[in-house]
Amino acid sequence: MLVGNGRLVYKLFTMERIIKILQITLLCLFILSPALADVDKIGFTIETDGSLPEHLSAPWLGYLMGRQVYIMEHKNEYELSPGIIVPKFEDEVEGRQTLAQIWKELKEKDNNLKDKYLNELEVVLDAGFMREYVWVYLRYELWKKPDKLRLKEFANWKKQNLKNHKAVSYGNIRVTVKTAE
Repeated sequence: MLVGNGRLVYKLFTMERIIKILQITLLCLFILSPALADVDKIGFTIETDGSLPEHLSAPWLGYLMGRQVYIMEHKNEYELSPGIIVPKFEDEVEGRQTLAQIWKELKEKDNNLKDKYLNELEVVLDAGFMREYVWVYLRYELWKKPDKLRLKEFANWKKQNLKNHKAVSYGNIRVTVKTAE
């Protein structure tokens, strides 16, 4: 019985969400394939952290896939050369929003799920401060400061809501390119 077995529902929900994200990713690759005609093969490898517990694997995979979808939709902003893609501000925001939303949905299905970082990120999502969060906690030196950040409001809010908070990241997106020989 699916209703009587919360764990089974959790596993089905996770697979359903992963399949949907994979479909979107494949669609993006198909749409962009003419623009990549000068390259025989271009691909993305999602590098996940195999040491994560099962209940954290799906949200972090969603984070990477959210970033990948953003990258594919904005490919002209990226150098798609072999190697790990360094996050840009907007794809990191997209990834963290996806991460927090998946975590929130998983917790609705299973109240026993626990993770300090993801619980705090969910609070950030609900408060509408994801862009500010990414800028303050995950900023790369190469990023230009985006417009309309509410940094003063976020600074006041985080004093009450993110005490002793430490940002974490698990996984990478790697571009693989193979030209014709």
